[in-house]
Amino acid sequence: MTRSKLTLTTLVLLLTVVSLSAAPTFVTECCQPSPIGGLEILEQNTAYPMLAEREHLEGDVVLNFRVDVNGNVSNIRVSQSAGAMFDESAINAVLSTKWNPALQRGNAVAVNYELPFQYRTR
Repeated sequence: MTRSKLTLTTLVLLLTVVSLSAAPTFVTECCQPSPIGGLEILEQNTAYPMLAEREHLEGDVVLNFRVDVNGNVSNIRVSQSAGAMFDESAINAVLSTKWNPALQRGNAVAVNYELPFQYRTR
């Protein structure tokens, strides 16, 4: 009886471990992808559209994109638009920035990432 109970407990534990490793990957805040060189580099790569600056236009853009295990960006989607010129500026900033991949348990993982941009006149 004790041996079968131990075997059943071991089997349940193994199934639990297998099911946990098969669960979707949720990356915590500390392990999100990041621009190589920090947010300052991303900010430097973000150009305020000339027409918008001249007309004192402001706006908020939110991009969703995928960062793979090598830090490559793909599948960029505008989830909140402030107009084509702001959207294009944000997309160009993301594409011209090199990225560190997200990490989970010390391993690079591909994740979808959401990044807001705020364009404000100074």
